[in-house]
Amino acid sequence: MCNSVGVMFVAPDIQSRGGIAKVIENYQRSEFWEKYRCAQFSSYRDWDSRYTRIAHSLWRYFVFVWTLIVSRPSVISIHTAESASYFRKLGYIILARLFAIPVVVHIHPASFYEFFMQGGALSRFAVVRGLNMSKNVVFLSQRAMDQLRPFFQDARMSVIPNPVDLEVYEPRSRPPAKGNYRILFMGWIIKEKGVYDIVEVMPEVIARFPQAEFLFAGNKEVERLKRMIEDRQLAQHAKVLGWVDGKEKLELLHTSRILLLPSYTEGVPNVLLEAMASGLPAITCPVGGIPSVFIEGENGYFVSPGNTKDLAARIMHLLENDEICDAISKCTGRRAKTIYSIEAVGSQLENVYKHFLCTPS
Repeated sequence: MCNSVGVMFVAPDIQSRGGIAKVIENYQRSEFWEKYRCAQFSSYRDWDSRYTRIAHSLWRYFVFVWTLIVSRPSVISIHTAESASYFRKLGYIILARLFAIPVVVHIHPASFYEFFMQGGALSRFAVVRGLNMSKNVVFLSQRAMDQLRPFFQDARMSVIPNPVDLEVYEPRSRPPAKGNYRILFMGWIIKEKGVYDIVEVMPEVIARFPQAEFLFAGNKEVERLKRMIEDRQLAQHAKVLGWVDGKEKLELLHTSRILLLPSYTEGVPNVLLEAMASGLPAITCPVGGIPSVFIEGENGYFVSPGNTKDLAARIMHLLENDEICDAISKCTGRRAKTIYSIEAVGSQLENVYKHFLCTPS
């Protein structure tokens, strides 16, 4: 007899502003979600004050125990980042195993390897224990899996990329590049995303293309970015929009000419997949899981992290070549459709979870 809940996904609330929440939201749109009686358990939310978030996270452990008693899921799917996120999720791994429920851990950031290697003895012990208690450890890219494989020889590991909702992001018609000088950054506004490198190259790009308009959409260090742009007298060529979602986000992806994501570290960023589905050429860096989804020349161009000279050159190359932008736009949309659609990724999820589940007759 099948349990009432097949897979319980432990992850941040889908209203949270982060990549993991977006991944779970996309999972919920797949056939896999309904077929295997999936449910989400919200472990964290990011819109409260720091102390309220801590209290909420602790309270959720008690709720989780009650949920295990009442619902008895067939398998628990734990979705984690690094550092504090992992230590919070370790509690859920232990609780699930105390109830003899199998656990599958999804590791999202490519920097999880650095977190493991650079941690102290206690931190590394916690990672080893947590992953060894898991029936399968899922990574977003082959590279991320290969980095940790030597330390977990007996662990079962899989690679499943993030999905993108083509029905939402695929434009009905995309305007041609000619006459479009909108350059978009979308993501957390922090140094690690390369956002301040974009500010460094703005004067050179604007000197050659006075029509250029830089749009920054995201949260975190919004006020710092605004001050930097104002101090350098670049405000007339830039808009710092803060966090965007829904129709506003789609409008930016569908009407911009270039996406900039010159990150120093990444997993497989959702915004890059969303740009691909939207037919938006991108300039990014070959870090983390990005090379597993992004092909030079087909989706856009790579630059080395922190190389502002090459970043400026690539931006200007795409601004002056309408035909190249239009060709990339068509290619990048096709790749998203064939590999990263919700149903394509849902089939890969099924391959991992069907071993723990039954399908109601």
